[in-house]
Amino acid sequence: MLNERADVTAWYKIWPLSSQRDFWIRTTWEGRPDLGSPTLEDGREVFDVIADGKLDEIPFPVWFERNTNSRGKRRGDILWGGPPTLVSQRFVDAVAELGVMGCSTFDVDLYSLNEGRVDGYVGFAENIEGTSEISSYAWREGAHSYAWIVSERVLEGLKARGVDMFEVEPFDEKRRFPRI
Repeated sequence: MLNERADVTAWYKIWPLSSQRDFWIRTTWEGRPDLGSPTLEDGREVFDVIADGKLDEIPFPVWFERNTNSRGKRRGDILWGGPPTLVSQRFVDAVAELGVMGCSTFDVDLYSLNEGRVDGYVGFAENIEGTSEISSYAWREGAHSYAWIVSERVLEGLKARGVDMFEVEPFDEKRRFPRI
């Protein structure tokens, strides 16, 4: 049933900061094609496996780097360029403190041409079943998305902890409300 939790009163759509001055990411590996998502031997697309946080199931090293189309000066709590999506450690800490279930994190290697290794970010696999207070905008398709639907409780909890470096707008597409 939609909005069956008493504490879910409103939903919001959040997504990464995306102006050219923001830090955009590019998922990469040795031999990565410029277009498309290659598949693994079992038929799964590489980008989907990475977005699920299953880097250990990929038979080659994967890393993230600053997309050179961005200047990378401002680092948001959610980085543009996903899925897969990288989030700040403070985003993850806040989500854990809020007790949000149904999402997971994974360690990543992130680099910037100018700075070398960039610390403070992890991979984040949002809920793709529409059963969490942080669900993929594309949960009805069972897919990851660059945008997420979050409950008012989560949005206010993030803001109260100073985690606010992302775009946000009220969300009213009732057919896409998570089923929690």
